[in-house]
Amino acid sequence: MAQDKKIVKVMPAGLPFIGAGAIWFLSAMILPIYKISMIVIATVLAIAAAALLNSVRKKQIESLPPAPTVKVRAEELARKIDECRIALQGAAQQIKDKETAERVASIAATLEKIADDVENDPKDRNKVRKLANHYTSMIEGLVEKYIVLEKQEQGGENISTAMEDIKKGLETVDKSMKSLLDDLFSDDAMEVSADIAVLEDLFKIQGSENRIDFENIQK
Repeated sequence: MAQDKKIVKVMPAGLPFIGAGAIWFLSAMILPIYKISMIVIATVLAIAAAALLNSVRKKQIESLPPAPTVKVRAEELARKIDECRIALQGAAQQIKDKETAERVASIAATLEKIADDVENDPKDRNKVRKLANHYTSMIEGLVEKYIVLEKQEQGGENISTAMEDIKKGLETVDKSMKSLLDDLFSDDAMEVSADIAVLEDLFKIQGSENRIDFENIQK
C-alpha cells in the first residue's frame, strides 16, 4: 500500500518579524523597560526569536518536494493526450459508419504523433497545453455522443441531423489536429486553427437537445 505523501506547510515570510515584534512587546510588558539593560535584553530576545523562526522556515522550504522539471510537465501533457488517443482508438472500433470510424482513427493517429513530439521535445509543451487540458475531453465527449446516437437507428430526423453535424465537427477537429502537428514541426508562429472556440462551438445546442450548431466554426 502506497504511503500518503507528507504535506509540508511553510510559514509566511513575514511571520519571523511579527514573532520578533511580539517577543519585544511582551518583554517590554514584563521587564522594567525604562532601564537600558532591559531594553538590550528585550531586543536580544526579539532578534533570537526572529532568527529561530527564520531557521524553522528555511528548513520547511528545504523539505518541500522539488518543483516539476520541464521534462516532467511535458510528459504529463503527453500522457493526457495519449490517454485520449487510446480512448478514440477504442471508440473507432465501435462506430458502424466507415467514414466516421476512419475520421476518429485519423484523429487518434495524429494525437499519438503529437504526444510523441511533446515527450521528445519538451519545449513544445506550451503549444499543446490547451489540447491536453481541455480539447481532449471535449473530443472524447463528441465521439461518445456520436456512438450513442448511432445506436438509435430509428431515432428520426433530429438524430440523423445531429450525427451529420458531429461528422462535420470531427472533420474540423481532424484538420485542426493536423494543423497543430504541422506547427510543432515548424518555426513559424504558434497560431494554429485549433482555437478553443472551435471545440466550444461543437457543443452549442440549438433547436433540440440533439442539435449541434457548426455554422460558426472557424476554418
